[in-house]
Amino acid sequence: MGNVLSFEKYKEEFYAEFDEYYSTYPIDVEKEIGKLDKEKRDENPCTEKRKVYELARKCKVHVFRNFPFYFELCTGRARNGLTASFPPEPGIGGEMMRENREIEHDFFSFRDYYKELNVFISFFFTDFAHHCIGYEKVLNYGLDGIIAQAELKKEQIEGESEKAFLESAIYGCEVLKEIAQNFSTEALSLANGESNEEIRKNLMTIAETAAQIPAKPSQTFYEALNTIWFMREIVMGMEGIGIAIIGHFDRLLYPYYKKDIEEGSLTRNEAKDLLAFALHLTDAKWDLRNHPPDGGANTAMTIGGCSRNGAPVYNEVTQMILEIFEEQELVNPKLQARISHNHPMEYFEKLGKIIAKGKNVLSIFNDEILIPANVRQGKELADARLYVAGGCQEPLLSETEINCRAYIYVSLPKLLLLILGVGTQDFWIHEGIEQPNVHTCLNYAEFYSCFVGKIRQIIYQVAKYFNQYEKMWYEYNPCPLYSATITGCIEKAKDMTQGGAKYNTSSFSPVGFGTLVDSLFAIKKVVFEDKDMTLDELIKCLNSNFSDCERTRAFLTYKVDKWGRDSGEINQLASEVSEDLSQIFSGIPNSRGGWFESSLFSNTGYVSLRNTEATPDGRKQGDILSRGMGPSEAVGPTNISRIMEGLDKLRMENYPASAVLYLDFPFSPNNMDNTIFSAVVRSFLDMGGNVVDFNITDSGVLEEAKKNPEKYKNLIVRVWGFSAYFTALDEELQNEMINRNRAH
Repeated sequence: MGNVLSFEKYKEEFYAEFDEYYSTYPIDVEKEIGKLDKEKRDENPCTEKRKVYELARKCKVHVFRNFPFYFELCTGRARNGLTASFPPEPGIGGEMMRENREIEHDFFSFRDYYKELNVFISFFFTDFAHHCIGYEKVLNYGLDGIIAQAELKKEQIEGESEKAFLESAIYGCEVLKEIAQNFSTEALSLANGESNEEIRKNLMTIAETAAQIPAKPSQTFYEALNTIWFMREIVMGMEGIGIAIIGHFDRLLYPYYKKDIEEGSLTRNEAKDLLAFALHLTDAKWDLRNHPPDGGANTAMTIGGCSRNGAPVYNEVTQMILEIFEEQELVNPKLQARISHNHPMEYFEKLGKIIAKGKNVLSIFNDEILIPANVRQGKELADARLYVAGGCQEPLLSETEINCRAYIYVSLPKLLLLILGVGTQDFWIHEGIEQPNVHTCLNYAEFYSCFVGKIRQIIYQVAKYFNQYEKMWYEYNPCPLYSATITGCIEKAKDMTQGGAKYNTSSFSPVGFGTLVDSLFAIKKVVFEDKDMTLDELIKCLNSNFSDCERTRAFLTYKVDKWGRDSGEINQLASEVSEDLSQIFSGIPNSRGGWFESSLFSNTGYVSLRNTEATPDGRKQGDILSRGMGPSEAVGPTNISRIMEGLDKLRMENYPASAVLYLDFPFSPNNMDNTIFSAVVRSFLDMGGNVVDFNITDSGVLEEAKKNPEKYKNLIVRVWGFSAYFTALDEELQNEMINRNRAH
């Protein structure tokens, strides 16, 4: 290109420019552009959403002098806004949701009963946050191509609802084209008054590109990279839905990079500069130090994996991305690395190096498990090969799937306690389910059969409740513009909230797998086999939170085998529990013509559900639950070989929505050999792991950072599927991370 800004030269300038601009957010845009008219509410939700797109036409664009991409439309969003919150955040994307507050109030009234009982926590009635634009469709066809597809479909249908969807999708695309033209005009105006020649050339590049892109298909590396950010940021602001995933970067971008390199229009250094700017966008835009968002900035990228035909993806774009993560101190985007035994050793080594340096932004996804897991759900192999991951570690099939994950977290230990009659209150009457009498169980097999049967009833009931709310999604906030990029929606002339996508899946997230396994094993051994105490005696201890039962608690904690610390019999029990949970949490129909899939990841659930009553493993009420599919924190020091040995017994292909192993290594990254971690990754694949999340910290360093935050302002830690500056976390989370590190 010859006119790419140097990242190192302009990094401080664009960070300062971003901070100055975004410090004014949220801006009240109603005075300038107005708002939806309550009195003129259209009967069709898609037609009503079109009015939001009309508001977007009036929003101002902002071009940054020291940044190569155009993406900022002032829609009234908060600086740290996901546009996916429930209740809705500021901005035009939340207009329809704010006009539907009765749904919000009704849902919270329903949810709070279960939250108070610690049965589950839920932030939304469906997943508003973890979605992915059909970037490849926009890159290949441009907005004009999508409009043409929708126009053709419109000629073939007669239904008014279908026409309303297509008309709104077309209009949304036209608005995006107009917004791009506004960027072109603004950049040209700025260029005409710019004295710095490098910046002037950058502004002219923006002006020339925005006049064509994303209306037309992308032709260059720069155009493709800009299209991704343009679509992600602006569609998110217009739709009021969280686009967590910025795409499968190396797979999508490499053809453009290769073409530009071969033609001599781009150098590797220029491409790396463009990537560095792009990868720093979120950290520069968000205020991560003074007002860190709960749950992170909801931005994730995927690398590695394979192509549609199964060829491994590892190329020069992959290498540049890994170099940037190694060289820079990035909190975002989350780096979701897909890997298999088909990838070169160099890929393993580079990932190991990032882990060893304590970058703490990385999750590893096992293609050899997740691709077959999705195929087993009835999805086409070519589609399954294109999965990406966002939010924390939630896979979805790029271009073809709308999945709803990470919106409800169910306490597995609480379900066990309900069966035991601990902390039940009026639960069984409330649900209309017969309360089990576990005292009639003659052995563990009968007890376990009762447990599995009853939690199956509970989960089916909860899914039914959430399906009733999800049916309101279309009325609450349809997304025809976003839908137009997803395969199936235009073909069916149906919004994604109605099941328009090719695949429409959901997932509940069970929390506390390790705590549950340890608790069931304790019941099996202590009550039914060794008969050290009766079930009544155990329940009495649990009801009292082990008051006057300290000797019993010590025995349960230290003398009974634990998942991840011991092997043999408890690994077999964990395998059985994992198998049954995968069946209980999958196959239930959702409201969009799809089904629920099984998962095991925890997000904030292991902390938020800590008030679950005392459990048979010796855990007291208030202590955190285990995370993902890993061992309980109460297990104490363990080692990676024990964890991997247990992992080998589980059938992780039963968890297409991911089963995450959270690994915390209590070492200083300065003393770690990257070959150790590349070997851990390879062992994880060998043992059939699903997803693994790394956090390399030192409890002493964390304690020192807590006392002297000014000395450790760049210390990045992995919290739960997202990364953050340790010194920006609240004291409770800081303490949890210190204690977690000590436990491992």
